[in-house]
Amino acid sequence: LEAVESAPAPEVVLLPNNKNIIPVAEQVDAMTDKAVRVVPTRGVAEAFASLLAYDPEAAVGDNAAAMASAASQVVAGEVTRAVRDSSTDRGPIREGDWLGIARDGIVAIDENLSGAATTLLDQLVGPEHEIVTIIEGDGATQATTRHLEVWLHDNRSGCEVEVHHGGQPLYPYLFGIE
Repeated sequence: LEAVESAPAPEVVLLPNNKNIIPVAEQVDAMTDKAVRVVPTRGVAEAFASLLAYDPEAAVGDNAAAMASAASQVVAGEVTRAVRDSSTDRGPIREGDWLGIARDGIVAIDENLSGAATTLLDQLVGPEHEIVTIIEGDGATQATTRHLEVWLHDNRSGCEVEVHHGGQPLYPYLFGIE
């Protein structure tokens, strides 16, 4: 609400970037005189795609619809490190393992960052996809990023790869696949 009120515009589009925040964001419109619409983004990769559909001349409702459509076309994935031992349908997880997470949950477990990331990409990137956006965060290395680019070139040759530095903590890699 504070961000909406401080925005220098009568209409605001919110990108929650977290599935748990979407219901809270949807309450903001009733709490302000501004026109507020929520694009239900679950992560940064979806938000990136939605921003490409933003039209500064369009009405808030039209923008929200176009942005939501763009976000829904993205297959998102993220790589993070396990903070404790656990078990999943994919097998046991040890503290410190790297986890490849998709919309439906954990799809890769590996003690190596590069291994978790490539396994995740192998699960998410199909022949119908054209663009893979890699967003580097804390813990990403030039060598691992280059390995991912080469892996995509060798294994998903029809995809264009874009790399951006996001600097996000806890997630060395976020992927947006379109």
